Amino acid sequence: MKFDQKWVKVLGIAMSLPSTIFVTAYGSFKLSELGYLSKIQAVLLFLAIVCNMLFMMVYYALNKKNKS
Repeated sequence: MKFDQKWVKVLGIAMSLPSTIFVTAYGSFKLSELGYLSKIQAVLLFLAIVCNMLFMMVYYALNKKNKS
C-alpha cells in the first residue's frame, strides 16, 4: 500500500491526536495534583498542546493543498 506523500504529516498528526489528548490531560492534571502547576496552568498547558496540534494539522493540509 502506497501513501500519498502530500498527506502523510496530516494523517500522522490526526492519528496521534486522541492518544495525545489522553496523555496530555493525565500528565497536566497529575502535575497539578503534585503541586507543580496550578489548575489554571494545567488547563492552559492542555489547551496549548491540543490547539497546537490542530493548528499544525490545518497548516500542513492547507500548505499541501496549495502546492498541488
